[in-house]
Amino acid sequence: MVEVAESVWVELHDGAALQAFLQERGCDGTDAVRVTMQVVGCGLVEAQRMFFAAPCRSYELAFHNAVMEGLEQSQTRST
Repeated sequence: MVEVAESVWVELHDGAALQAFLQERGCDGTDAVRVTMQVVGCGLVEAQRMFFAAPCRSYELAFHNAVMEGLEQSQTRST
């Protein structure tokens, strides 16, 4: 997947386009973040930002935010 996705990055240098390309090919979640790291040559934090910032990943962002909110609420209740 990395080799194929590199052409999208080289041509466009657009994180949203890269994520749309990956999503269209069924590359989601941690696999998409890992491929992004390799294609862009960045670290985990930047790859996650690129993943969650892409409009095509709005569902994943909403899920992530809901899980994080639930964790925060559970920590608040347990203290």
